[in-house]
Amino acid sequence: MKKLPQDVVIFMLLKLPLKSLLRFKSVSTIWYTLILSETFFKLHLKCTTPKKDEFILFIRTLREDDPYKFTSIASFFSVDDKNNLTTLFPDVDVTHLTSTSCTIFNELIGPCHGLITLTDSDIIIVLNPGTRKYVVIPESPFDCPKGYYRFIEAVAFGFDSIINDYKIIKLSDVYWDPPTDDRGPRGSRVEIYNLSIDSWREHNIEFSSIYFTHCSEIYYKEAVHWFTIQHDLVILCFDISSEIFRTVELPSVCTDLNGPRYGLAVLNDCLVLMSYPDSMCSIGHTENVLNIWMMKEYGESESWIKIRTISPLPIPIESALVIWKDHLLLLQTQTGYLISYDLNSDEVKEYNLNGHHESLRAIKYTECLTAIPTLSEHSKQVQQL
Repeated sequence: MKKLPQDVVIFMLLKLPLKSLLRFKSVSTIWYTLILSETFFKLHLKCTTPKKDEFILFIRTLREDDPYKFTSIASFFSVDDKNNLTTLFPDVDVTHLTSTSCTIFNELIGPCHGLITLTDSDIIIVLNPGTRKYVVIPESPFDCPKGYYRFIEAVAFGFDSIINDYKIIKLSDVYWDPPTDDRGPRGSRVEIYNLSIDSWREHNIEFSSIYFTHCSEIYYKEAVHWFTIQHDLVILCFDISSEIFRTVELPSVCTDLNGPRYGLAVLNDCLVLMSYPDSMCSIGHTENVLNIWMMKEYGESESWIKIRTISPLPIPIESALVIWKDHLLLLQTQTGYLISYDLNSDEVKEYNLNGHHESLRAIKYTECLTAIPTLSEHSKQVQQL
């Protein structure tokens, strides 16, 4: 092996799965240095994009014997050609990584260079699901003034390609909390954390309140996307590098808030919008239909086209989760179980994977060498799940 040119060695190593690469760091000092080098990392990042290499991470909540206690479980899967799930690692109990008694508030954000953020709004962790290493992000030092109430609207995560750093963004509403318990005027607060320097800062910028639905927060094109209401329902975007908010209009028939739910996903490298029945809606005329709209030109509202209608839905669903490998639409049923709908064959498959009502979260990722930066000596350090 010593006689092989370095470019040949690099070519060979790039063909290996992440698990083998991590083991081969122990072959020699030269290989250790090579595999952890910035050059190799960038090459490996470009090689881990095929859809066949996509895996899935589920976070789900299970109720314990005590009706007021819940357990939060992380599950890692791959899928075969027949849409069967294969476990990559044993399930991991991540209840200790949440601060709420009911962990249905967990959200998964990303992926970004193979990294994912898991948060319940109070506790935020950055996780590499391929290596199962994670770090708990220190709390923001900014408090509310006395007599005010703070409500966290959303947490975002992404990569700033200009300064070559990862950022976490926390969006909050701040209300005056008078003695009558009625909320006073609303103010907004944006807090940004830079991972490389382990530091929070405040950003003086206003934003519209987030209209939360499941599968409504997505990282795409170095921006994070949510829904917000500005006369009608629109997509609110936050650009990670410029730290500027902007909005994108939805198709004109997708602004009704009195019937369907809406979700965002990525399909064939394009942003897509899903509309489907709201299980909590009392209006009886809600159709049992799931529509998928695709934005052909990102940022151009006029480029929305409807690409698929699933009618009727084979099973009553609670929420859309993610589109995996550009054909497998994952959904949580109203009974709490995971099902898939194959957009190519129309095949429906139910899995032996379930969670508490509205608790199932899913995010697709590719295994990557991305190292989580070591934080300052006063912060929690990188740990292993």
